[in-house]
Amino acid sequence: MLLIKKILLIFPVLLIGVICKGQVSYFGIEAAQKAKLDGFKTTTTLFTLQYNDYPELEKFNEAIKKVWTITPFKIIKPNELAKYDIASSSYSLFYFDGYSETIDNSTNVNVFYALKLITPSEKPKQKEESILATINLSTDAFTDLLVKEISGRMAARRGPKSDLLNQLYNNSKFYNWSPGFLAGYLKQINDGLNTQRSQYLDFQFYNKTRLPQLSKETLYVPEYIRQLFSLARSTGTKNNNNEVAQEPYTYKLKFASYSEMDSLILNKNTPIKYLIYTQRSNDKIISVYDSKDSQIIYQKFVPQSTNFEMNDLIEIKKIIKSIP
Repeated sequence: MLLIKKILLIFPVLLIGVICKGQVSYFGIEAAQKAKLDGFKTTTTLFTLQYNDYPELEKFNEAIKKVWTITPFKIIKPNELAKYDIASSSYSLFYFDGYSETIDNSTNVNVFYALKLITPSEKPKQKEESILATINLSTDAFTDLLVKEISGRMAARRGPKSDLLNQLYNNSKFYNWSPGFLAGYLKQINDGLNTQRSQYLDFQFYNKTRLPQLSKETLYVPEYIRQLFSLARSTGTKNNNNEVAQEPYTYKLKFASYSEMDSLILNKNTPIKYLIYTQRSNDKIISVYDSKDSQIIYQKFVPQSTNFEMNDLIEIKKIIKSIP
């Protein structure tokens, strides 16, 4: 098992309460107010990946290069972090992490890919850590259980975090993660920070020009959603919110593998519109992207509902039909 010792040294404590507020969140307003944004733009951003991602290093590099313009960047392995003085203000870093929180007797698990900046503090010999953006990830059941366990041990000051980091970097399955998907996430962060904007949990949106194009185009859906998708919910079947779907999604729909999705998304000659489903504990987020320029063209946050359903597609269809 590979130990992520350098990450443990750099990120011993999570800044709970400022992260994981949405599928893709960024905090340009707050960073600008705290004079962090200008400093961030002078850094080189280091991207760490899961170890099983590095065989596709070329695809990840292509995806990042396609949309990331706000800083120079470099993809490194987690065990290479020791070569870089992350606390020197010369670097910013994307890394995997997670925590759980209990609200009203309900425990929510948050696993994410975060952008962090470390700068000198006003207090002598101390550093100030700032989370500039997060990407929420849908994980496997074992990772969710481990996050809960590790968070409890850390809260009780009884356990190291190395088990969690080793799981995230070596063994976890992130269903809404691939080189192509990452391009869409980073596009939002790059543009949001560049224009000093912020985006949170309640972000809901649709593009009045591009979304209606799905009435004539194919909506691509990642294969991982097929396991959760049931046409039985399309007529007369109650969903998680006890609502009844009226009619099925009748526009073109195609399920595609990760490799097929990545090939289409990263090829500028084959632009597609594709859907991403993110489960965040007891909530879900449905997003649609246009790979032509990696822009998000639809997003809906659904609290207290976890499964992907036909009604999620029907909602998209209703909006399309409502646009003049």
